[in-house]
Amino acid sequence: MESERSPFLGPRGASQDYNQHDCQYEWTKDTPPARCGRGCPSRDILKVGVSLVISALFFPFLVWGGFVFLPFDAPLLDGAPLRLIYTLRCSVFAATPIVLGWLVLGVTRLRSGVLRPLFDDEMKEAELYDVTVHHRFVSDSTSLFLIYFLQLVVMAMYLSQEHLKLVPLLTVVFAFGRLIYWVAAAFGSSVRGFGFGLSFLPSLVMMVANIYFIFMVEAAGSIFSVLPPPETLAPPSGRQRFWG
Repeated sequence: MESERSPFLGPRGASQDYNQHDCQYEWTKDTPPARCGRGCPSRDILKVGVSLVISALFFPFLVWGGFVFLPFDAPLLDGAPLRLIYTLRCSVFAATPIVLGWLVLGVTRLRSGVLRPLFDDEMKEAELYDVTVHHRFVSDSTSLFLIYFLQLVVMAMYLSQEHLKLVPLLTVVFAFGRLIYWVAAAFGSSVRGFGFGLSFLPSLVMMVANIYFIFMVEAAGSIFSVLPPPETLAPPSGRQRFWG
């Protein structure tokens, strides 16, 4: 009579295998919690924030150093049309990173074979990191340039002849800020916060200055002006004669 086969009981003299698949018990291992490495999002956000704060501290000293030590002066500009033309001429240098971005984006599309617009090849475009970085740089730089140029034109109308030197200095700061942001974003570095600060924080400063100029300097004759009290005519001094 054959003995009943059981995973626990076997015939005498037979070696019992306790590592059978049916009776094997899988013990769960206590794995330690995963720690954030170099690619931790919170650490990257902290680095970008620190770079942005450093740019906010570095930007005023950069403009002040250029205003004091660079040996050039703005030409004599009397009217608003001349100041507008001068700002347009200076803004050509600020648009240089955007033109370079378009050229590099076109070359990258030719090399990668992505010749269609973004909405046609969205899935293929997402796989190409270089094309995505250059495309976002061009679109973001164009938006920032329009805001920057608008604030710069308005501020140039209110500056004195001595302070018109700030117009080319601010365009240089914008151009270098975008170039730093572009290179850092291409390499995935957190230094891009520093470049973004040099190209965005001057726009905020100019916007505050323009609001002050519009509401304070140009208050006369606007809805924000305070009408002076009416002047009262004083009675003529001396004795009035009958003929006048």
